[in-house]
Amino acid sequence: MHLQFGVGSGQALPTLSTGGQAQMDKLFRVVEWFSHYVSGVLMAGSIFILMLMVLVEVVTRYIMNQPLSLADEYGGYMLVAMTMVGLAYTWKEKGHIYVDLVVNRLPDSLRMKLRLVTLILAMILSVLLVVASWELVSQSFLFGARSGSWLRTPLAWPQMTLILGSVMLAAQLFVDIVRLVRSLTAAGGGR
Repeated sequence: MHLQFGVGSGQALPTLSTGGQAQMDKLFRVVEWFSHYVSGVLMAGSIFILMLMVLVEVVTRYIMNQPLSLADEYGGYMLVAMTMVGLAYTWKEKGHIYVDLVVNRLPDSLRMKLRLVTLILAMILSVLLVVASWELVSQSFLFGARSGSWLRTPLAWPQMTLILGSVMLAAQLFVDIVRLVRSLTAAGGGR
């Protein structure tokens, strides 16, 4: 894969060769597959598992008078996992809150450039989230951190969903950034 630089008009943005674009598009499909199936479908299925876990907890507590005390701890882990891992799917489906009162009044070229700036800022924040999550999990492994409940769950394992979710969000943001840069350069607005 080699880079070709645009000629004329002072265009400084690199463009990929046709083979490079095909490889990049293949990477985009992989990222979006993970966003759909891992971040979307799997996390939606987790909601059902969480519901069953709470149901079993209610039955054992109130009908059998023998509580398992699993739903509180593991339900909390699952809620964090569903939230963090679900970020990429929600981003891909444009499900996050988006206030466009001012943005819609801007010219298209300026709107696209502003969108690029906000995507880059979101990417920076998601990379910081990856780093912070990595440090948290590393410290949990290093110190052998465990939950305070009778289950004594090693905390590093459920915390790994923080890393997975933030990496998947960063990957989805990367896809959006590259696609927007492509459309800006194709429209001549990337100068």
